[in-house]
Amino acid sequence: MDERGWGWTASQLRQTWLVEWMTKAAATAPAVYVSVEQFYRELHEQPATLNQLAWDDLNVLRERSLVDLALGIGGIEGMAALPTSQARTWMERLQAKRADRKLRKAACRDAMVDWLYSRDATSELEMPARDAMLDDPRHGLWYAEPFTDDDLDAAAAWLHRQSLVKGITVDQCVGPVRLYLTDTGVTCAEDYESDTGRYMAAQRQSPGSGPILNIGNNTGPVQMAGDHAHQVQNIGASADELRALISGIAEMVRTLVPGAVGAAEQEQLALAAATPGKVDRSVLRRFADWAVSTVRAGATFALVPAITAATNEMMTEAGRLAGHI
Repeated sequence: MDERGWGWTASQLRQTWLVEWMTKAAATAPAVYVSVEQFYRELHEQPATLNQLAWDDLNVLRERSLVDLALGIGGIEGMAALPTSQARTWMERLQAKRADRKLRKAACRDAMVDWLYSRDATSELEMPARDAMLDDPRHGLWYAEPFTDDDLDAAAAWLHRQSLVKGITVDQCVGPVRLYLTDTGVTCAEDYESDTGRYMAAQRQSPGSGPILNIGNNTGPVQMAGDHAHQVQNIGASADELRALISGIAEMVRTLVPGAVGAAEQEQLALAAATPGKVDRSVLRRFADWAVSTVRAGATFALVPAITAATNEMMTEAGRLAGHI
């Protein structure tokens, strides 16, 4: 299934719900096969070939080693399954994804851009209600769970601030309640597969000078054109400023590589190594190596010099601060 968490087909959503339903049902009796009849009888849309639908779903799940089957006589009444340990592991991963708020916010932005593009909402002539996205299973569900009204409002507000959408606003909401894609929003949809993080990262680059980024509380932009780029900043040797640089780099990684593994943990370890009384440069070097390797693996190669320059600046500030302690 698409790791973006949205854009899933009806069968992918239904099979995910089935595994989740069976896993919960089997929790009280781990070794007992679960009849799937109730699940399929309670579907909102009842297809004429319910038996075939259930059979196809169960076969897919069996091929993925997510269930063991026990088939009796008759149709759906005789179909039962037992979720495997792989199914339980898969559901734990799914729930962990759902709990990642930053990943959820980024996914909602991307899904909203893609939804508007699918609706051909590119001018005031076609300006759908924002909340109608929830009625579209391909865009209104994330890891088979609905986005919330707050998710939609936050996404619309962010897209509006980045000039990717325009629309009608009301006092009760932060973002527009009716909206459409601007020309830059269409570019994001067409050239970047609605990946707003990748689109915004590309916009930070200016021809011949490399990306422009504001990190932490720096009073000026950080220009990063390579490992030895000249950077004009107004930074003194203080733990607060070093910690701001660390958080800025972590946020940059999350922006360039949405869902970067271990981002929060790496940031916290680095922050703990940058205190007013002590600076552990070996820990900060590991943080820098993680940031560069993560961007190298998950973003375009052109962005590696940007993150390298930022981590070099962090290490320079760490050395400065260590000299003052």
